[in-house]
Amino acid sequence: MIPPTAAGELDVKGSPAPLPDPPAAHWKGWWSATAPPAPAASESSRSPDSAAGEKLKVAVWGGGAFGTAMARCASRNGHDVVMYVRDPEQARSINEDHVNNKYLSSFTLPDNISATTDLKEANDGASLIIHALPCQLTPKWLASNRDLIPADVCICSTAKGLYVETRQLLGDAMIAALQRPQPLAFLSGPSFAAEIMKGDPSAVVVASLKLYHATAVQKFLSNHAMRVYVSQDVVGVQLGGALKNPLAIGAGMIEGLGLGINTMSAFVTRSCNELRQLCVAMGGKENTISGLSGVGDLMLTCFGNLSRNRTCGTRLVKGEKLEDILKTMTVEGVPTARVCVYYADMCGLDLPIFRCAAAVIDGKMTPEEALVSLMSRPLGMEKGKIC
Repeated sequence: MIPPTAAGELDVKGSPAPLPDPPAAHWKGWWSATAPPAPAASESSRSPDSAAGEKLKVAVWGGGAFGTAMARCASRNGHDVVMYVRDPEQARSINEDHVNNKYLSSFTLPDNISATTDLKEANDGASLIIHALPCQLTPKWLASNRDLIPADVCICSTAKGLYVETRQLLGDAMIAALQRPQPLAFLSGPSFAAEIMKGDPSAVVVASLKLYHATAVQKFLSNHAMRVYVSQDVVGVQLGGALKNPLAIGAGMIEGLGLGINTMSAFVTRSCNELRQLCVAMGGKENTISGLSGVGDLMLTCFGNLSRNRTCGTRLVKGEKLEDILKTMTVEGVPTARVCVYYADMCGLDLPIFRCAAAVIDGKMTPEEALVSLMSRPLGMEKGKIC
């Protein structure tokens, strides 16, 4: 296992190397975009600080629900958004019908969102790339398509998971796959795709080692429907978004067992504590875990009925087989659970909720047995901070 590092500042041998600054063309696009736009009555959804001063190109890799939501978010600021999808019919539907026929099909897409099955076409001229592909498929996909990806454009990853094959943070696995320095940013926080599409006010955090990359993403995506905060804690933001997933599966099990709000509140509170312990032990900052990418995302996915991880837990309790559930949707908490236990062992942490969630997912324990195990632990003081 390769320990978490500051993804985006490694050379191909793993030693520290500075990120290349963006070339002048991209630099001009990013920073001229931060200038306050002239007021426009027809653009009431834009905030005074939105990246609407200049129309730029944003590429979105992935035509799933969250990729579509990110495309819509950038389009609200007037940018030209090109979605890369594999399915020609999906691309046709987006281009001609202005609807993603596979995901969120009840929403009409604006004219400044288009789609292509040609990755080079999607990337050419883009000032920002938003990565919205499944976590476990990402490194090999990047390695296969490295020559089609510009090395000087920031890739903002929205995938929330750990790369199981090497037990790495996704950012580290991405740099290893690209075999070169690459500007990276990581977006996380409580954000269901359908609510972003509706324009419900939402808030997320984006982290990058070099703050200007995070600030550039902030300006591209921020408007009156989306507030983006910035951070340089790339480890904490990635871990918060990834580690809450198996905990959310546990929350779904509680829901499936028909237990009440007392049980759920106790579970989520103690889960916050375990999430903080593990993230800090792995190099994240405590304040990050107390924020949007940690506790914020955990609250959303534990209590929100749109959460795939929570839904997975509920379906498991009702008797469905895990392999059947995974045929219908991507559940990042399933592969992540085992890596969480590995990290806990590596750091010498107990973390009983993480361990019970992983045991149930692996079929080594029933949800009922997990509940008894947690409630039968030795009594003691409530130690440390909750969040």
